[in-house]
Amino acid sequence: MNEKRILIFYPHNFYEMSDGTHRRFYNLLSYFKERDFKIDLLSINGFTNNWTGEYINRRDLFDCITVCNWSPSIKEQFKRALNIKRGCLQDFSFPSLRKKFRRLAESKQYSFVLVSYVYWASLLDEIESNITSIIDLHDFITLNNFLLSESNDFRLGRMFEDEIRAISKFDYALSISEEETLILRPFCPRTKFINVPVSFPEKFQNGNGYMFDILFVGSGNTFNREGIKWFMDGVYPMLPVFVRIAVVGKMCEYVGNKENITLIPYANDLDEIYKKSKIICCPLKGGTGLKVKVVEAMSYGKPVVTTSWGLTGIIQKSNNGCLLADTEKGFSEAILLLLNDRNEYRKNQSRAQDFFCQYYSTSIVYKELDTVFMG
Repeated sequence: MNEKRILIFYPHNFYEMSDGTHRRFYNLLSYFKERDFKIDLLSINGFTNNWTGEYINRRDLFDCITVCNWSPSIKEQFKRALNIKRGCLQDFSFPSLRKKFRRLAESKQYSFVLVSYVYWASLLDEIESNITSIIDLHDFITLNNFLLSESNDFRLGRMFEDEIRAISKFDYALSISEEETLILRPFCPRTKFINVPVSFPEKFQNGNGYMFDILFVGSGNTFNREGIKWFMDGVYPMLPVFVRIAVVGKMCEYVGNKENITLIPYANDLDEIYKKSKIICCPLKGGTGLKVKVVEAMSYGKPVVTTSWGLTGIIQKSNNGCLLADTEKGFSEAILLLLNDRNEYRKNQSRAQDFFCQYYSTSIVYKELDTVFMG
């Protein structure tokens, strides 16, 4: 088969770019396009966001798209709720989606099939085993659910077993985090793990004249909400009033109106905002996977102030352009050090650039993907 064709399932409209997951998937499709793949995409309307005609007709990153409406039956919803109570891994697939996936797989000769998230791993049961299969993990789901759980009796073992069983169905697993690969890989000996973090083109910038001293970028997920609350309650009062702060994304909903804070609920293009910002803050208090906003900041050569959680998934914890602080006082001091000490700023700017080029540039990540798709 000379033509390289791939069938991909991704449950969201990635064009909205509302969080790091969509950005990473956008980059993955860009890779397939650059490698001359024919790309057929199956997605869902109404799961977390919607596909309108404007997005469906773009077709710049896929050749064909099929969109199913989010329509699990009452029976399936009840089963899912019961699985949550039992501590099982949820299966988000539903009959009409599985049927559509099977028909698509049978309609053409695919070299590869890629499913996003272990929640949808049962889709693989619908196709022949001679197609090379890939699961894009995105997150360590068991750990993520544990961190989000408000219950003291979270059944870690049962969900972990389900997650391992789901991953083991596939020939390859794309992991966003080397740390998570090290945990999961020994339990899935049949599946080959490939570390595929998010990648960005290099956009390093040196200069002055910044509009913002601090930039926050983030969706409204639980960990971002907790982080921005921690910052506003404990760090913000320690900063001088002349420090200019920009908040971009759904996090704006959780920040009050302040004289020195600019709220940007939605930005179609973050490029100019990054270029106009001096340092990036990532005050996370939880989460799994890789913090895309940290890597994106590095792609601009920007120093980052973050907590230990912000370095989750980052392969090197020091000399990477990030200042680490887990207390309010330490966080504010790290910010002021970068704002007031030119030498310290330039040192961390240089470290961010070097670290990015070594691990997260587009060419580096593409080489990893080539081991699966171009071998």
